[in-house]
Amino acid sequence: MGPRPAGEVAGDGQVTPSPTPSPTPVPNAGSPTPEPVNTSAYWNGWFVDGGGPAANILIANNTYTYTLDVAAFNYALLRRASQSSGAQVDPGFAAMIAESKTRDVVLTIKPLVPEGSGLRLGDDRHSYTLKIDLDKIRHPNADAAKKYADGSMSITELSQQASAGSIQIGLTAESEGCATIAFAIFRGLQPLDHLVQRVSIGDTNTSAPVCDSADPAQADALSGGLNSLREVSLGVEGSGADATAAAALHIFDFEAYSMAVFVDGRPGKTLVYGWQTASSVVDFLRTDRFQNMILKARKDSADKKPGSYLPAAKELAKILFSTKSGNSTEDDAKNAWAAFRAIVRESTGSPVVVVRVASDVTSGQNRSIYVPLGILGAKGPDPVLDKPIIVVQPMAIERYPSRDKCIGDWMFAVPDGLENVPGAVMPPGFFPAKVPGTRISEIDKLRQYLGATTGTVAPLLSLASASAVGFVVLAHQDEGAMWFAESTDHIIPQDIEKKFPSGSVGIFAACSAASAKGRNAELLQRLNEQGFDTLIASPFTIDAGYGVVFASTFAEIMAEVASEKPAPTILDLFDKTVARTAQKFKDKADADYSELGLEYVLLGNPAIKLCVQP
Repeated sequence: MGPRPAGEVAGDGQVTPSPTPSPTPVPNAGSPTPEPVNTSAYWNGWFVDGGGPAANILIANNTYTYTLDVAAFNYALLRRASQSSGAQVDPGFAAMIAESKTRDVVLTIKPLVPEGSGLRLGDDRHSYTLKIDLDKIRHPNADAAKKYADGSMSITELSQQASAGSIQIGLTAESEGCATIAFAIFRGLQPLDHLVQRVSIGDTNTSAPVCDSADPAQADALSGGLNSLREVSLGVEGSGADATAAAALHIFDFEAYSMAVFVDGRPGKTLVYGWQTASSVVDFLRTDRFQNMILKARKDSADKKPGSYLPAAKELAKILFSTKSGNSTEDDAKNAWAAFRAIVRESTGSPVVVVRVASDVTSGQNRSIYVPLGILGAKGPDPVLDKPIIVVQPMAIERYPSRDKCIGDWMFAVPDGLENVPGAVMPPGFFPAKVPGTRISEIDKLRQYLGATTGTVAPLLSLASASAVGFVVLAHQDEGAMWFAESTDHIIPQDIEKKFPSGSVGIFAACSAASAKGRNAELLQRLNEQGFDTLIASPFTIDAGYGVVFASTFAEIMAEVASEKPAPTILDLFDKTVARTAQKFKDKADADYSELGLEYVLLGNPAIKLCVQP
């Protein structure tokens, strides 16, 4: 048997070799031929409790130590009975390893655990520092890897001898289901890699759900690479939509500063830009100033003033793509903005852009913040972008159900009247008498519906076992409370006990349901926990008159398209509703609300479809 390449380990058939290392530079003529230098590297992750390695199947209410290390070996491929999961480093990381003059590198690693996701960090530490000895990757410890492969060494011992660096993080598994923890990895202010670790949490080892893999060991549950930032979903359940967006914008709100990362999906272009924003994007979204700019834009638009939303669009763009003068990342910010505009300009339709915001860790989780990036597509003279964009923002829990899932049952929570809304706005018969589903018009009945913990509520259409629920809400909402007639008679997140089928969709014609301020997003988060994978809501105060017309129009369109083939998606329905609502206001009051749809955010899966009627 001839010599093995670096990174491959002799074994007894249980070892899968690492991919062939990247080629090394050709030495100068006449110089001695150097030993092969390995440039293949892998991130490895595993959980340990008091009893030892736990692979990726966790037990609810238990606390674990998660180790993330980087080495020349994918530990999960060294043993068939895997105790870990691994992912190859981003190509940019591999290129850094090939730079022989660099002996070690210091990275900043920011763990990201979405609020309500089922996992919780052991503390509120915002980031970790990882020093990597690159020579340990270039010259792998094949002897240690062989000992681990044949079972004579533990994974902890392997990491101590073979890894180039590692960090340990305390995590608590809070609830059963599928969950993720992501890691944003920077070299200084330069994005270097991005990881997503999927886990399965059960009441016991055997009751844990299968998450993203048919293999109970979940050896492939760690994925990485900067290009993965464009994935529309982390895909932690089923074989759902695996769409990749045209671009992605990720915002990281560190304790002392904020960063943005833009990913350009065009072939042959610079992939990633990273820059330090001049101020906190999250703080800006929470200001009354931004809210008031939107309210003024809406009024000006109704009065037919051209470019009404442009001032808000331009200010948001400046906040996102500006750095302080002289900052080392200033060029990246400018180039990212140029790339973003080029992507939109070159697109034949409205390109899909994934947006994620990671705020500082609070109580062990990152609060979900939603950015109305669609406003950048506002029309007018000298627009920010040449055409509208489709903005997708993931929910905290990203199930993304299987492709056979569709919306079959519909519930309309629409009252006959709302507090402080005159009867002229909600006259008798404003809502269609016949709707494709069931209507609830009383707050007590809505509370009963949402509080049902058993299957006492009959399916509305009963089309198929794969059927999800569509839930349209017209209500007042503030600080996580929702009400119809009196603010003292309200529904709070804790009232929602009903388990909805995964893939369910919520449409909120309610005030500020997705606002970054206070506790406004708590209702959306709770619905997400209970099975909703797609939600459409606004971060702004929606005028009651608009909400009334929007809700009734949505029901009208639902009835019209129920038998259409191919079945429309929830995004199709939303776009049609916004267009027809605007037309109604134009016909009745000669007001222009054509761009009010820009204020809404689409959270979760935009591609889920209606069930085809028999």
